[in-house]
Amino acid sequence: MYENVKFVVYYIMGLAGILFISASPALFSGGSFFDVSHYFLELQQLVAAIFNPAEWVYMYKDRPEPLLEFLWEPYQYSMTVFVGGLLLGIGLAFLLALGTMFLPGSAKLIIGRLLNVLEAVPDLLLAFCLQLFVVWFYKQTDIQIVSFTALGQDKVYILPIIAISVLPLVTMYKIILMLMDEEMAKSYVQMAKSKGLEKAVILNVHVTRNIVKSLFFHSKIILWGSLSSLLIIEYIFNMNGITSFFRGDFRPIVSAMILFMIFTPFFIIYQGTELFIFKDHKVSKETSLSMNRFIGDFNMKPSGKWLKQTFATIGAHFKNLKFLIGFMIISGTVCVSMVYSITADPLVDKFYHITNEEGRLVSAAPHSPEYVFLGTDALGYSIFDQLLAGAKYTILFALAIAFLRMSIGFLLAIPYTFFLHSRIQRSVEKIVDGMHFLPMTIIAFLLLTPVLWMPPGGFTSTQTERIIYQGLILVLLAVPLIVTLFGSEMKLLMQEEYVVSTKVLGGSSLHLLWKHLLPHLSARMGIVFGQQFIQTLLIFIHLGVFNIYFGGTNVDYSPMQADPPTSTTYEWSGLIGAAKDSLMTGRWWFIIPVLLCFMGIILSMQLIIQGIKEVQHKRVGIPVSNPMGWKKIFRRRKPAERRVEAPSDESFVFINSEHRAQ
Repeated sequence: MYENVKFVVYYIMGLAGILFISASPALFSGGSFFDVSHYFLELQQLVAAIFNPAEWVYMYKDRPEPLLEFLWEPYQYSMTVFVGGLLLGIGLAFLLALGTMFLPGSAKLIIGRLLNVLEAVPDLLLAFCLQLFVVWFYKQTDIQIVSFTALGQDKVYILPIIAISVLPLVTMYKIILMLMDEEMAKSYVQMAKSKGLEKAVILNVHVTRNIVKSLFFHSKIILWGSLSSLLIIEYIFNMNGITSFFRGDFRPIVSAMILFMIFTPFFIIYQGTELFIFKDHKVSKETSLSMNRFIGDFNMKPSGKWLKQTFATIGAHFKNLKFLIGFMIISGTVCVSMVYSITADPLVDKFYHITNEEGRLVSAAPHSPEYVFLGTDALGYSIFDQLLAGAKYTILFALAIAFLRMSIGFLLAIPYTFFLHSRIQRSVEKIVDGMHFLPMTIIAFLLLTPVLWMPPGGFTSTQTERIIYQGLILVLLAVPLIVTLFGSEMKLLMQEEYVVSTKVLGGSSLHLLWKHLLPHLSARMGIVFGQQFIQTLLIFIHLGVFNIYFGGTNVDYSPMQADPPTSTTYEWSGLIGAAKDSLMTGRWWFIIPVLLCFMGIILSMQLIIQGIKEVQHKRVGIPVSNPMGWKKIFRRRKPAERRVEAPSDESFVFINSEHRAQ
């Protein structure tokens, strides 16, 4: 009975959060900026509409349709594609991980690097490549193996399922392999080997059974990322799914109902499994998180030893070749962009007409790379210049978002872990877990469109206000998840013996955090920073497809031949929004360069993350396979020399006197 009440309470709180999000466009309606009174009025009307089924209508071509009945078919279509892709990816990941366990270490390393490259490919580029492959194969053989886009009432399944399955495949493969490696090092596996059990039996019977629960919890992160890709996949393949109707009617009641429909089945599966099957509320052993006095006798002034350790830690990372290469690519790109922005005049060249030496017109905008390096967009602006000018905004803003997410999440994790009761902590975790069942791209689109999309009368807010608001939204969307993540890490560290010893000796909470927990969490914080940076770049790509750009979107409302929406800062997502249909028209240079730039920055951050992991593993004594360091490359190998000299009489020491006489 108690579990049933908790389940219903958590579900109601999740629905309440969706209502708060769905009413948020009212903060910026009518040209206002952050009108709180209008927001609460809209929220009140939304709650009233939820309890009045007569208002559950969808405006389709200015004609009201019953909301749930109208959305049910596209909802089934979207869930069929999404669940199919999720199951396909997880199933293939499990089979590949099992097969990889029987391969040598060098083969594992090659597979890992290939998956890192595949993970860096944006879902937008992956969907385009799948479509182009089908078209190319049809041109070569006159055989259409699958439908590559939906037309009218036709539905396409295979390619969208494949596109969605890539992220679960790559992520789950890495997680399964990591968990299996950890299990294979445990004592029960050694005992099984000593009894003569085959490796296949140990993996299939014992190891797989022991990692199922961990895989279940990790799958929530995978579900969250895959849901964010659903909006893009449906748009690229022209699917009449649930997210397309989300953009067709932007009223709060429609947004709330669509989010309810996406949220409910996954909440029931995950929260129901945790409450009724795993029964996590019955904790067999609670970790004592009670602390001594918070400040106590502790001096936070930096000493010479502390500075020396800090510089040694930083130097250890720069000695790692992976970290160094990734850092140099990202920092070098930002520096080149800044120098270019200062020295270039004009900032972005415009080529409307290009003539030859005889004065004949040879090309009109848009120009291909044959006439202008990397080509131009539809308005004649150089794509190369826009990439250089916008790099600093894209990268620095993503770095700032990732840093704020990590730092705010860590600071809030301290009171969450040490000052909240365990029951309150578990309640917060369940509430935050509900965010895994909401697509971040849809939430970001819902919250940012009213501010970043220029109204007919022009922007009523300044660019600085729009940038601050966009940053605040993108930070707050991820902070609750990071708080619970760092809280879990701190709880694990609190079980270590050195923490117990510190508490027994009277060490204060601040001393424990500064001297013990923070050094152990520093590597984890670096990894989380890299992951949040990559996720922010992917959100930029997703929003760019729908013309929601960093700092605002300039919109031309001219009745005749209106220009396409443009970015106010030339940042990279602006190029994506203006070129999302370019591959189908043969103008590949519109979008391929910017997607490759995104991919290069993502790969660079992956190198940084791998470098941090290797440095941390080396510090704690875990063997690192194929370590890379610049000293290892540039160090000259000298042949080993062995010189054997004849022993002298002085090399022998005789203890007994009779031996000395002889």
